[in-house]
Amino acid sequence: MEHAYTDVVEEFKYDSDNEQYNMEYLQWRRESDSKLVFRFSENNLESFYVQGDAAAKQDAGLAERSALMHCAQAVGAALLLFFLTAMAGESLLNAILRLFGIDMHMDFLLITMKGSQWAVVAARAVLMLLKYLLPACLLIKLGKLPRRIFAPVSAGSIPEFSAGVGAGMVIAGIFALISQKEGIELAQNIISYKDTAAVVAYGIFNTLIASAAAELFLRGTVLMLLRQFGDPFAVAATALIAFLFPNEMPDRICELLIGLAAGYLMIRAGSLPKCITLRVVYTGLSYARLVAVYNNMGRKLMLWEYSLLLISLGTLALAFFVMVRRHSLPMSNRRIILSNGQKFSAFMQTVTVLPWAAVSVLLMLVQMFF
Repeated sequence: MEHAYTDVVEEFKYDSDNEQYNMEYLQWRRESDSKLVFRFSENNLESFYVQGDAAAKQDAGLAERSALMHCAQAVGAALLLFFLTAMAGESLLNAILRLFGIDMHMDFLLITMKGSQWAVVAARAVLMLLKYLLPACLLIKLGKLPRRIFAPVSAGSIPEFSAGVGAGMVIAGIFALISQKEGIELAQNIISYKDTAAVVAYGIFNTLIASAAAELFLRGTVLMLLRQFGDPFAVAATALIAFLFPNEMPDRICELLIGLAAGYLMIRAGSLPKCITLRVVYTGLSYARLVAVYNNMGRKLMLWEYSLLLISLGTLALAFFVMVRRHSLPMSNRRIILSNGQKFSAFMQTVTVLPWAAVSVLLMLVQMFF
């Protein structure tokens, strides 16, 4: 049954543990002149859909659909920029480095790079930052998002911090189990590298800096724009987007799990560092398994031992979170006007999201079967 909203901005539940984020998000929706802000109010005589400084008679469902498609077009443009940066950026860097006599080759479909080890590390670092930060900056610009919305920080919320660590450990344990073949191949590739410092440098960068950039894009911008249309929809849509990023299937599955867990934490804690913590733990432990399970020196853990250890400890941390927050676990904004199915349908029909999704699914099928 549809809720009869009088004002979708004022009746939205701004109930994270970060009051400053709650107020900033409310203020942005009240006052921003961005076309990506969803505002709808009604009285006994007529209904208005307010977008920027323009107003037009509409019913609530049409208002939400129109605003959602505006946001979807912006998100789709950011995703296309992400995709093009990954593809064109690799070719461009290859060409530039070869001009300077640096031998390096990157294969987009296989997600591999060969050649000078420090050149590979530098190229991967540059590409990683560009493909996350350029789309994030685009959405910040289009949505006119204040810093305290796209990068909110809260020093408290210890239970949510525990949940981030626990979720990261559980997902890392699952990843270790489902990516055994990829783990062996990666360990063999790393052993073949002569420059250990280059490998360590990339691992640290990927664990810390790349994790922060990824969460800034996904939770800081995409989730914040889509949250206007309901918390479960925003969390699920952002997780699905990450699942479709170019990657191996085990990584895709874990990106989906990270998206669901980090999205929930962002809604509950109103703090981007909690989401970054989750991804840092997951990435760091994914690298740690290469040493703990696949090393050639001394005692090494069996894969099932490593996975069981992570999943057990992670479950304890999650249990602590559930016990402390048991009275406030559900997300409040379950639905605005449209059903979640109608929202996903509107989201996928936009002229930017549809081609991105089509190419991403095609690439996934190529990686799976060829």
